[in-house]
Amino acid sequence: MERVVENNARVNKYYLAEIDINPKKHQTERWSWDIYISTTEDDQHYGKAHAPGRGLEVPWTQLEKPDFLAEMIDLCEQKIPCVL
Repeated sequence: MERVVENNARVNKYYLAEIDINPKKHQTERWSWDIYISTTEDDQHYGKAHAPGRGLEVPWTQLEKPDFLAEMIDLCEQKIPCVL
């Protein structure tokens, strides 16, 4: 099944990223994110992500950095609430 997003872009990469955070010194929490990367006919790249069961999402965003996955992981990390 092929997925098509806005601007006639096709999802051409899917990743499951697991991000470990340490809200407390001796406790690690793992967040799973579904990350989608798409490319338009004009070679523009977009990414979207969501954390299943957590209610958080990164909407379709134009990607600028050469490492699209790293850029998306950074965006996901920014969405994770800080627990002190």
